[in-house]
Amino acid sequence: MGGMRSDFERAGIRREIISFSKGIPERRKDWVTVEEPLQIVVECEGRRTDLAVIMRTPAMDIELAAGFLYTEGIISSGEEILSIGYEHSGEGKDGNMVLASLAGSARMDLQERRFNVNSSCGICGKSSINELYLRGNKIVHSESLIRSSVIEGLPEKMRSGQNVFSRTGGIHAAGLFQHDGSLVVVREDIGRHNAVDKIAGHMLLNGIIGKEDLILQVSGRAGFEIVQKAVCMGIPVVSSISAPSSLAIETAEAFGITLICFVRDGRFNVYSHGERIAWGNHNGRA
Repeated sequence: MGGMRSDFERAGIRREIISFSKGIPERRKDWVTVEEPLQIVVECEGRRTDLAVIMRTPAMDIELAAGFLYTEGIISSGEEILSIGYEHSGEGKDGNMVLASLAGSARMDLQERRFNVNSSCGICGKSSINELYLRGNKIVHSESLIRSSVIEGLPEKMRSGQNVFSRTGGIHAAGLFQHDGSLVVVREDIGRHNAVDKIAGHMLLNGIIGKEDLILQVSGRAGFEIVQKAVCMGIPVVSSISAPSSLAIETAEAFGITLICFVRDGRFNVYSHGERIAWGNHNGRA
């Protein structure tokens, strides 16, 4: 028996299928995206709590757990994570439980904060812009301009980093980019909000939250939960290949986020704070 499989190996599995094409059935094996539960357990000042069970694709679980703790307001900085890693359950489920030891400053009002999260959940009971203000999230201020050509190229650049998608075709992605379009990191998951939490965890564990202006590109629709996580991370620009929701637009307007959707085939729509877009070769407004 070897050690734990790599994230790439754990994220996909081959299953036998019957493929029907041009009137002919054929038995073959096909790659499918793995969906499994991840249990997040937290310890704080001697108290241990089963915080959440998240249905996710088993890859970058430590980032996912750290990002979930941050975007759900359990912690306010990476310094509040004393240690984080896989916990061996002893039940044959190694790799599906993460234990985070937190500093006493963490928000441990856990009686009201236990989650059972499916891979399409998203906001987990939060439904108001006011709660983001109450949690201390600030309006994102950024005077950086982004060329429209940069926005047009983000989906294709993100696709180049979607290793699991290239094999299974059934997984969401989130990409983090610099304002010149340089790729920072891509994360994948069967849940689009999980992919964004993995980005948050990467930023948190590498100390880059709030350090520079960045762009968040997502593969699915731009719902409230995606913009909410961008607010928490202080990311000024959110770009999506699909549609926004009304609450996502309202949240983006309220917190200073430039929300760009339907980014495909050389086109896109800007729904809030379009002053950050440099159209064509000119640094002006549309």
